[in-house]
Amino acid sequence: MTDLPIEPTYTIHPGAPTIELTRAADLEIRPDAAFPLSHAPDGLMLAMHVRRSIDLRSLTLSGVRGDGPLKGKLEATLDEIDRIARAHATQKRIVRFGERAYYESASSVAQHFGATLLARMFGAVSPAVMPEDVSAARGGSEPSRFDNSVVLSMADLQARPSSTATRPAQTGARTSAPVTFGRDARMWIGLTRDTPNLAAAAGSSEAMVATARPLVFESLLGVRSARWHIRDRQKQLVHDGRLAERDAYVKALRAGDRVSWSVSRTDAVRLVAELARSVDRQWHSQRRVHADLKPGNTLLGKDGIYAFDALDVAEGAISAGMTEGWAAPEQALARPITAASDVYALAMIAVAAIKAVIFGEESSLVVPAVGSGRRRLKMILNPEVWLDAQVLPLADATRGAWRDLLVRCLAADPAQRPQRGFIFADYVDELLDKYELPGRVAVSSGPGQLQFFVNSGEPAWVMYDG
Repeated sequence: MTDLPIEPTYTIHPGAPTIELTRAADLEIRPDAAFPLSHAPDGLMLAMHVRRSIDLRSLTLSGVRGDGPLKGKLEATLDEIDRIARAHATQKRIVRFGERAYYESASSVAQHFGATLLARMFGAVSPAVMPEDVSAARGGSEPSRFDNSVVLSMADLQARPSSTATRPAQTGARTSAPVTFGRDARMWIGLTRDTPNLAAAAGSSEAMVATARPLVFESLLGVRSARWHIRDRQKQLVHDGRLAERDAYVKALRAGDRVSWSVSRTDAVRLVAELARSVDRQWHSQRRVHADLKPGNTLLGKDGIYAFDALDVAEGAISAGMTEGWAAPEQALARPITAASDVYALAMIAVAAIKAVIFGEESSLVVPAVGSGRRRLKMILNPEVWLDAQVLPLADATRGAWRDLLVRCLAADPAQRPQRGFIFADYVDELLDKYELPGRVAVSSGPGQLQFFVNSGEPAWVMYDG
């Protein structure tokens, strides 16, 4: 069976205005500036366009007819207002600590970047959560209940707050103390020499900036099967090619009206195994538990995949929080957790990656919750796993092998699961080597807006702030 085509979803606007690329440091001397920030997931330039000025002059003069004395007086007055406004704008959102200067973004890191690549591939909400429950939560007082950590009242037993910033974490390293930014973390763009780009709390003090996280930019280029899918503007045909082949990609973008990316299903699931090994090295080998594994808490770079925003719990301790749908039963019930609790979450990510279905008898649990005393939680204990042949055509042996592994890893009793991340990863790799998975996983494009006229005419993804 051939792979189903990936339908491009991002609309390309060919008539984008010209953007003059400068440097981030120019924000200290001019109100508006566009500058390279890094590379987008597809390898094209990722730029930031800061717009802090307001054009009162053109707006006012547009209502004046003719070139009489009134227009001349207005022009002189508006020129002075414009000079004062520009001088004021150059100081807006500039933060200085000694010799270092930063531009603090008006919008949060989460607003600029959106979901992580893995969350775009697999979804941010657990496959164990029913769609109607998500809809009900989003229409009520807890719109992000299934996306973010739910802090339990057990926090007094182990006060270890978690951060839910969508982006930056320092890859491969675990801080000695937790840093809480929330989803309102801002980008702190270094304007002075040797000043790194950071993610920090809005309006941070110098002490908070000292504990801020380096900005980490995700990339699909480390995934060999990563491809682009572009619909031609004239012929309305969808073409595709390897992301690594930049010239062909740029040429297709110029003639296209929609674009998306994708990776093979096998590589997508392989990323889950790589994530498991990364978590094992960073937490399980040190007898600690990440305790909040989900697609939204991962970063995919050229050199590997990493987990971030850990609750970082010692093995045998009680977690201070969880995320509904991803957390193991023992964690949801505020019981001691182990590395096997992370294996449960990793298996749930694998379920999402292969488009499997969780089913079984649903239990209603009542768990402690900060601010509301307790909360009713739905959970399928000892779930079954179904792989729909119409969604993922597999041979019976392949279907049975994946079902057996996932059911074991999602057992309510943690003793029945693989006991560490690397063991789970070995099982996944063994199955992938034996049974290749068909099909591809779509990845939505971005962050930012695709612009074509950036100095040399090269396309770039541009984020706007001001």
